[in-house]
Amino acid sequence: METKTKQYLTVTVVGVSLFAALMNLSDVLDFMGKIVSLILPVIVGGILALFINVPTSGIEKRLKRFCGRLKKQPSDKLLHLLSFALALICILLVLFWALTLLAPELVSSCQSVYEQIEADIPRWTAYLKENPAGNPGRLEEWLAEINWKQVAENISDGIDALVVNLADILSSTVNVVITAAFAVIISIYMVLGKEKLCGNARKLVCAYVKPAYAEHILRFCRMFSQSFAKFLAGQCSEAVILGVLVCLAFTVFRLPYGSLVGVLTAICAIIPYVGAFISCLVSVFLVLLAEPTMVVRCLIVYLAVQFIENQFIYPRVVGGSVGLSPFYTLIAAMIGGKLFGIIGILFFIPLTAVVIELVKEDAEKRLSRRENYSV
Repeated sequence: METKTKQYLTVTVVGVSLFAALMNLSDVLDFMGKIVSLILPVIVGGILALFINVPTSGIEKRLKRFCGRLKKQPSDKLLHLLSFALALICILLVLFWALTLLAPELVSSCQSVYEQIEADIPRWTAYLKENPAGNPGRLEEWLAEINWKQVAENISDGIDALVVNLADILSSTVNVVITAAFAVIISIYMVLGKEKLCGNARKLVCAYVKPAYAEHILRFCRMFSQSFAKFLAGQCSEAVILGVLVCLAFTVFRLPYGSLVGVLTAICAIIPYVGAFISCLVSVFLVLLAEPTMVVRCLIVYLAVQFIENQFIYPRVVGGSVGLSPFYTLIAAMIGGKLFGIIGILFFIPLTAVVIELVKEDAEKRLSRRENYSV
């Protein structure tokens, strides 16, 4: 009797709470937004830690194999710290390499644009002298028709709006920088204290969740961690393939900055589907600065390579790494992108792989029970 009373009371409280939340939905959404903004550094730091943990774990496994041959074994804590340092150095080296390739090309492109403008200045000056609008009489008439009071008011209003916008932009920039700094620090602490955090999380799940459900939750987390590691490894392989294809295509069609665009494409392609479009815009901009007549050719070549890679190479490489067919890989990326943008694309592919694997296991169990029941 007491159990039923508790159940009825719980259902009543939940129902009343949901009704009150729906009646004050705007206030609830504002409150949730404030909560998310408060814990945003933790969320971003957790996502960064998940990414950094993949190369760290891979390097740590190889270091343990190598140190297994030594007489004196280093501690696991020392190996984990060394693995994290090596992973961080590798990431920084890749970014530094990309910047060293990009910076000289941008400087030379800006210099060429400046030289072109400097060479065209005499032509523009001659055109303005020959233009009838340059007649002093017409210029005086045009100046006399201007309402200088209205112009001054417009300028004043524009300056006020500009100051407000600049203040908003500065405030947003400071918030982003602070959030990013805290997120990086939090991710470092999470990666270095991974064992302790995972142990505490397992204790909490086992303490507050029923044993049967706790086992399923922990198994799901383990499967997702393994699937995400395989997905990230496949994504890196696919990024290298796409970078090489773009570099070869630019070389074959005699487009400038082939090696630079290939490196940028490989780096940006870590983000599925979306990163390639970002590198496409950068490559078109670089070609526009160097050879404006080749912009259309650059866009066609890049989009053709990207289409071939997205439709045929990406689903097989990345989907194969997590055990998904090309069809399910495309569906997972599409749904995740529609719901949560880039973050959804990154996490929905390994999440879909785990869900499909669990559904297969459950279906096999159900079928085996039916067969036993029929016998």
